[in-house]
Amino acid sequence: MKHLSVEAKHHILLEYSAADATRSFAALAARHHIKGGREAVRQWHLRWNGTAASLQRKQGTGRARALSAAQVRRHIAAPIRNSNRAARAVRYTKLLPQVQAATGSQLSLRTLQRYGKEEADGRSTRGKKRTADESEHTHTCAMRRCCSCVECAHSDSPL
Repeated sequence: MKHLSVEAKHHILLEYSAADATRSFAALAARHHIKGGREAVRQWHLRWNGTAASLQRKQGTGRARALSAAQVRRHIAAPIRNSNRAARAVRYTKLLPQVQAATGSQLSLRTLQRYGKEEADGRSTRGKKRTADESEHTHTCAMRRCCSCVECAHSDSPL
């Protein structure tokens, strides 16, 4: 998630006026497209003492990680690398119960996918859509004329 700079938050809070509906927390959040909305601007205002420095993020604040970096490497990155080496797709829905059992923590599917993407360099890809005719003849023939498909019948040259 992209965070606003301290200076940007400071300038937004300088616009705030409790008596004016066009400069309320909700109006400022909507005008500046702040993801957390009115509540995020209100939290900034509670921390703010009139200086930009008071809006600086403190060390150790925020939500704790669901899994440690070592657990991510052992239980998420390793299966993703093994699947990549074997040219198999990673099924996060099948990986989730394994990770939960091994770590003993309740992890959401979305968190597992984020760890896979950000820390294990996994990518979310989708296969190419094919028509029924294309999916019927996607094989490669070791010997041409092995079947009656158009591709094999019109090929005069061997592989």
